[in-house]
Amino acid sequence: MVDKNLGSLALDIFNSISPMPAGVSGLLVTIVENQSFFINQWTGKTIATTIQDQYKLPLTDLSTANVLKLMASQDMGVQSVSIGDLSTNNSNLAEMARQFETKGMFELKSLSKEVKFTKARG
Repeated sequence: MVDKNLGSLALDIFNSISPMPAGVSGLLVTIVENQSFFINQWTGKTIATTIQDQYKLPLTDLSTANVLKLMASQDMGVQSVSIGDLSTNNSNLAEMARQFETKGMFELKSLSKEVKFTKARG
């Protein structure tokens, strides 16, 4: 995979959502930084300048969810939105945001699972 930093990940999100309202695009880096902090707190690991591969997908999905929540909560004149291959109208943005958030949390939880081993006596 190509190395990513928070800014390039924000650019990927910008390019995946069409149309991207101007009121949201200026907040993209901040949204990604906030989700990076959330992941740092959740996992106890620090996402460095270069984002490790295992954190890219949950960080992207959680950040996308927050962008969609912002778009859904504020009337920005957007009637329909495309996110990659998915398209929806404005009334479904909140539901789509929940789906991205659920997916991101599932990915995050799968990263933080501890594997415990026990030694059998015998």
